[in-house]
Amino acid sequence: MKFLSKAKSLFVHKGPVDLGDGHVLSSLARLSVPSIGMVLFQTLFNLVDTIFISWLGESHMVAISYTFPVQLGVFALLEGVGNGVTALVGRRLGENDLEAARRTARCGLAFAYVLSLVWLPFLFPGPSNAFFRMLGASDPETLRQAWLYNMWIPPMTLVIGFTYIVNSIFRCQGDTMTPLRFFVVANCLNFVLDPLFIFVFGWGMTGAAAATFIGRAAGAVYLIRKMRRDSAIQIPLLIAPRGDMFPIWRAVTAIGLPITLSTGSVALGMGSVNRVLTEAYGNVAIAGWMISLRIEDIAFGTLMGVSNALVPFIAFNYGRRSFVRIKEGIRAAFIICGCVTLSLCFLLALYPWPAIGLFRPEPDVAHAAARSLRLTMMGYPFTMYNVLFNSLFVATGSSIYGLIVQTCRCIVFRLPMAWLFAATVSMSWVWLFQPISFFCAAMLTWIFALRIMKKLEKDLGGATLPPGAGTGARG
Repeated sequence: MKFLSKAKSLFVHKGPVDLGDGHVLSSLARLSVPSIGMVLFQTLFNLVDTIFISWLGESHMVAISYTFPVQLGVFALLEGVGNGVTALVGRRLGENDLEAARRTARCGLAFAYVLSLVWLPFLFPGPSNAFFRMLGASDPETLRQAWLYNMWIPPMTLVIGFTYIVNSIFRCQGDTMTPLRFFVVANCLNFVLDPLFIFVFGWGMTGAAAATFIGRAAGAVYLIRKMRRDSAIQIPLLIAPRGDMFPIWRAVTAIGLPITLSTGSVALGMGSVNRVLTEAYGNVAIAGWMISLRIEDIAFGTLMGVSNALVPFIAFNYGRRSFVRIKEGIRAAFIICGCVTLSLCFLLALYPWPAIGLFRPEPDVAHAAARSLRLTMMGYPFTMYNVLFNSLFVATGSSIYGLIVQTCRCIVFRLPMAWLFAATVSMSWVWLFQPISFFCAAMLTWIFALRIMKKLEKDLGGATLPPGAGTGARG
């Protein structure tokens, strides 16, 4: 009973977490569990859409695979702003400057709205078709289906931008349950509306995007009510850009631009790999890889959940100049991911077929998806190292290191490996480009992490080495 009581104290979230003085492993676990749930529910948006769309046929599956880089691009911009706001608001709260935290959050929301204008061209089929032709799509029906999904991107980006900033505000105050509840509300509605719009109303791809938009909008209503009642930081739904916001925009950009470019490199790299796979193996490889990526998102979601909890934790204690808690927070994050993420990777690699079966693929597509998933899972110990130390880079304002690592992984390491394997081996082994690129990125991350930790030791005081740098625990 005593053991169960202690375990419950680690994971049951009773109010906001004390980022500055609570037990580190317990605090990070309490932040991470809802954050993992939040990211997994975020993943469910794409997963549910993909499952229902796959039931429409292979051509629709190919079309949704081409829209994936666009979705990554949307989140690239918003993750840059969201992470920049999280890091800055977390620091201001650590410095006990609530008014500066409020001002940063308001400016961050205005910035997110301005950047959302980038996606306006996707309202029209011309720019949409031109973009997907550049990625290798040529079939007129594929282009049409891709546009029917992407035409919802511009209005959806405004809603996503608002929810990104509000969720960041709650996380910086030690509350990760509210963002989780947002995703529960949005996903439940999306799950109900998807089959209704796609099959009953006959809207196809458009129905999937419309359901996601309505779900996110309903979640935003919940966040507005919750923020007005429980948050010390308030921001309005509508806010106009002003000239006096530029200094904070520059500070957010200094942190967020490398994150945006980093995520953008994923989209660019994925689009380029799509082209390589299409030319070498045809639509079977593309459809199989897309299924594998959607299932892989479940494991990656656990990593990102812990990372999302770690950024405000490190930022807050960076503002308090507490290097010891930063170091302990990173170690605790490795413990949590080692238990949760690697166990999940093992299960997905050992038993991939139940998850793959949800997409109702043809046998050759299912085989490609299983091989891709199993070989990708081999590289996840290295992915864990990359993701968790990227949280350190973001929180301390050194996100340029994350950009270098991610760009090298997607463009310098993964793309040439994909091209080489596509030219020399069968489709069963081409997926080795994934774990190899993860390993190379982890080696680069280790170099940057060691540099940052030495600098923090000098500036803040404390021990030097990051987990894995001389301890043998490399994730």
